[in-house]
Amino acid sequence: MCKRLFLLTLLISLLTGVSSYADPVGIFEDATDVGSPSGIGSTLYDAAADQYLLTGGGHDVWDNSDDFHFAYNKVSGDIRISANFEWICKSNEWAKYGVMLRESTDGPSVHYFMAERSLADYAGMQGRSATGGGSSEFGTLWTAGAQALAIQRVTVAGLTAIEGLADFGSGWESRAVQLVFGLPDELLAGVAVTSHDDGQLVQAYAWNVAYEENPELVGSLPVPVVPAGAALAEASSDVSGFSIRALKPLVTDGWSAAAMNELLDTGIYMGLPAMPGSEETRLDEFVNLFDSGGRGYFTEDNGYPDLSFPGIDPFESPAADPAGGDEDDNFATEVLGCIHLTEGVHILGACHDDDIYINIGGVEVGSKNTWDGGDKTDFVFEVEAEGYYDLQVRFLEVGGGAYLELHEVGLEGTRVLLNDVANGGSAVFAPAQQWTCSDEALFWTTVELK
Repeated sequence: MCKRLFLLTLLISLLTGVSSYADPVGIFEDATDVGSPSGIGSTLYDAAADQYLLTGGGHDVWDNSDDFHFAYNKVSGDIRISANFEWICKSNEWAKYGVMLRESTDGPSVHYFMAERSLADYAGMQGRSATGGGSSEFGTLWTAGAQALAIQRVTVAGLTAIEGLADFGSGWESRAVQLVFGLPDELLAGVAVTSHDDGQLVQAYAWNVAYEENPELVGSLPVPVVPAGAALAEASSDVSGFSIRALKPLVTDGWSAAAMNELLDTGIYMGLPAMPGSEETRLDEFVNLFDSGGRGYFTEDNGYPDLSFPGIDPFESPAADPAGGDEDDNFATEVLGCIHLTEGVHILGACHDDDIYINIGGVEVGSKNTWDGGDKTDFVFEVEAEGYYDLQVRFLEVGGGAYLELHEVGLEGTRVLLNDVANGGSAVFAPAQQWTCSDEALFWTTVELK
């Protein structure tokens, strides 16, 4: 039955040109395939039932680019799109349908997708915060029985939030609230379907499709507060920069965030010290580290060359520069400093692959597990009083690419590296240690206080 339905839908699509000519379909201004799915997607509208038949293929909505079918309208301002869905034909358990806000119909576009997978046990928000970047999951995911899905953009106190919603029978429930920056006012909002298997097509019904302007936030903004009592009496030192320490375990069984903390706290993991020659501490002006894989916003192209992770690969040449194509796995990095922050809301941007954990004044202001292979994440927090605060960042590398960059984000979306004071960045000072410069090694090293 599914195959006959596929063939009939494909024939109608070819004859009407729904996907090719982008004619209006029901409430939607446009319907098209995004990316390069091998099958032909379509959106067909049954006016009597006020129902849409969505057909789509494609490898997924995930990774660094997307393949799916999308029916949408151009929208501006605060907006919510919602719909009910039902599968007709599905194959892969990770076939998805849902509602989406998206910058463009390009495959690697920034987007936020409130999705359900074919096993009806998910109801989670996914997204890509930078064009061509990795995809991430947000908020609560594994819950069965969603009857309707919605996604919305809401402005709260000058901040822009994307919220994913699900209705399990008693009204909208917030599944995730993600603060975003630099998102254009005009977006594409609509319904989407992907097969997760580019050799297959899937079909789903969508109905009760609705656009609502100026919706209210259902959940709450995730804004940690750094208390005034956490402020230091003065800066930890008069030396500008960050203390960056990295090291590898001798064994990698069970390598995880807990293992990282054990190694960084004690210098030992599974009863063994760090790998000989791997542990090193360096003073850097910025946190802009690269080993392999993706990169952050600041690179040699815009005047901020990446540096290697200290100690991780002693064969880098020159020692402080990443070697092209080199890849090191399973290591831990800790960044320490004293940061000067003004009173009010701050946004700390982190480009990282893999995990990151950020504490300011003893408060965790952000953390992210990026098993998906790298991310650009913006963390929002509030500071009760201007002052100097201890900064600690821990970074876990498991496998594949490895990079770490720390910057600040203005409310209008501008970005500047932490400690780039000349361009408006917050000043950071090294911990209270004595520092010397080793000209031979071309990087900073520490000398223990006597």
